[in-house]
Amino acid sequence: MTTILDDSEPKAPRTRRKYSSPGMTERRQRIIETAHQILGEGGVHALTIDRLSREADVAPRTLYRLYGDKEGVIFATVAERLREVRAHIARMHKDYTIDVVFAELDWMVSEMYRDALYARTVIDFFFSSLPRPAAIRELGSVAYNRFRNWMDREIRAGHGCDGLDLERIAQELVETEFVVYHRWAVGSIDGPTCCLELHANFLKSAILVLDGPERRAYVELLGEKHRALGMSAIGAAASTNRAERDAGVHFIGKA
Repeated sequence: MTTILDDSEPKAPRTRRKYSSPGMTERRQRIIETAHQILGEGGVHALTIDRLSREADVAPRTLYRLYGDKEGVIFATVAERLREVRAHIARMHKDYTIDVVFAELDWMVSEMYRDALYARTVIDFFFSSLPRPAAIRELGSVAYNRFRNWMDREIRAGHGCDGLDLERIAQELVETEFVVYHRWAVGSIDGPTCCLELHANFLKSAILVLDGPERRAYVELLGEKHRALGMSAIGAAASTNRAERDAGVHFIGKA
C-alpha cells in the first residue's frame, strides 16, 4: 500500500501546479494555476473574482467572459486537474488486475493528502445541491474508467455475469467511492482507513458482476478488508440483532 501521510506529519511547501494542456492559452493557464493555488491555500471562500483578477493579472470582465462566474472557474480547475490525472494514469498502460486497482486507489488518497484543502474543495463540489451534470461526469471520470477497465478485463476472461446493467453498476460505484472520499474530507476516517474502505467499496461492486470461482475469491478478499477495518460486535452479529434494530440502536462500527 502507498504510504499515506498522517495529519500530524509536516507537509512539504506547496508549489503552484503547472498545467500544460494542448490548446490552453497562456492566459487561461495562468488563470487555472492561480485559481488552483488560491483554492489549495484557502478553499472555496478564499477564491473571489476580484482576488483571482489581481493575482492572475486578468480583467474581471475577462474572467466572466471565459468562465461565467466563480463556480465556472472552480469547475475549470477541477476539470483540468482530472485531465492531468487521467493522462498520468493512461501513460502507465495498466492491465487492470485487482492489485492494480488497489494501487491506483492508494495513489488517489496520497494525492488527496498532497493537496488536501483543494481535494476537499473537489469533493464538496461533487456533493453540491446545484445541478451540474457535466461537472459530475468529469469528477467521476477517473473512478468510472478504473471500474470499466477492470470490468472489461474480467468480461473478456469469461468471468462476468449475464443480464446485468453494467453501466448502472459502474455509475453507482462512482457515487459510493465519493462517499468514502467525503468521509475522509470531514475527518471521519484517516488515510489508511480511507484506502481500505475504497478497496472494500470496489470489491462490493466487483462481486456483483463476477461469477463462479472468481466471485468467491473476491468475497474472501472483501472479508479480509472488513477484518482489517475492524468488525464491531453488533456488525459481526448482524443476523441476530433484530431486537437492537427494532429498538432503534444505531450501528456503531470501527469505521
